[in-house]
Amino acid sequence: MLRKEIILLLLLAFVQFTGIVDFMILMPLKPKLTDIWGITPKQFGFAVFAFGLGAFLSSLFFVNKVDNYDRKKVLAFVYGGFTLGTFFCGWANSFETLVLARFLTGIFGGISGSVIQSIVGDAIPNERRGQAMGILMMGFALASVLGVPGGLYLAGHFNWYTPFLFLGGLCLIVFFGIFFIIPSFTAHLTTAKKQSFITVISTILSDKNRRWALLLTLLTMPSHFFIIPFLTDFFTKNLGFDYASTVPFVYVVGGLLTVVTSPLIGKLSDRVGRFKVLAILSVLTVIPMLVIPNLTTHSKLILLAASSSLFIFSGSRMIIVMAHVTSTVEPKLRGAFLIINSAVQQFATAIASLIGGFVVWVLPDGKLMNYPYLGLLALLFGGCVIIVFKMVKVNSSN
Repeated sequence: MLRKEIILLLLLAFVQFTGIVDFMILMPLKPKLTDIWGITPKQFGFAVFAFGLGAFLSSLFFVNKVDNYDRKKVLAFVYGGFTLGTFFCGWANSFETLVLARFLTGIFGGISGSVIQSIVGDAIPNERRGQAMGILMMGFALASVLGVPGGLYLAGHFNWYTPFLFLGGLCLIVFFGIFFIIPSFTAHLTTAKKQSFITVISTILSDKNRRWALLLTLLTMPSHFFIIPFLTDFFTKNLGFDYASTVPFVYVVGGLLTVVTSPLIGKLSDRVGRFKVLAILSVLTVIPMLVIPNLTTHSKLILLAASSSLFIFSGSRMIIVMAHVTSTVEPKLRGAFLIINSAVQQFATAIASLIGGFVVWVLPDGKLMNYPYLGLLALLFGGCVIIVFKMVKVNSSN
């Protein structure tokens, strides 16, 4: 991979990092918010859903506009709004204002991922795209290693909102990096033309292969996010592990391992085939999906082994899926398609969290019930992912 490609991907990984931390940090803050505002699993699921709803609606708004502008300018605009939204989350003084802030953050943050993928699709050839997605997924790993544990530390030693204010400051630095490091991407403008919302949607959905790709995204996100939002509650309330020390350590260990494995898995998928790697990862994912919701252990070693296997096996499937989905569309439609794909992604994640809030319920002592059912739901969707993945074909122009 060329040096300029690596520099570009690393900055985009930091954009990804801040977006993922913003999304993920709310989940381990659940016990804190419960203590402060007494929120229930259903309310928490709605708070997560608010971000996804904002992202879904903004994706629909931008779908016929994103391919008519320089991708760098689009990224700067949406990331600037995301930065402000992150600060607003830190200024929330009630559960209702937090939900509103999450909705506003989702409006901008939800489509930044699709813009990033569009840039990768324009800048990186298909034969190196799996490796590129692996580098981008380092943003997810770094979020686990530094972002979430750091946020938990700040919340534990200061206030619950401190992580959002700190993250907002980091976003400002990354925002300037977008201006000074990322080049303009305008090659797609030579074939782009202004179209109505209906025309763009019709064009994207007219192709059977693109419909399969969107279905693949729709199935992939719940197969991971049915179980993720309630990990911290389960570890602390059901298993009795310490919120301030053990939970951050879970994310640190899992994140460090995925920092190493994400680029390797992406590169391996380029060499031996994406479907083969996805199938192996899907089989391995069965282990943590069944084990974690049924844990009764007090052993930190067992907890770390189970949680780390979830981060590596389940999380790495997204590398393969995103590389494959990005390769299904020609450059002139890539931005619009990935915006729609982002809408589907955010909607699926939000719905998974919302459903999870209705499936699990809390005993008087704070323990979660019915959590194993979410593991089974995740496996059901994961099995469907393998079937649909086989139906999605790479576009010849890639």
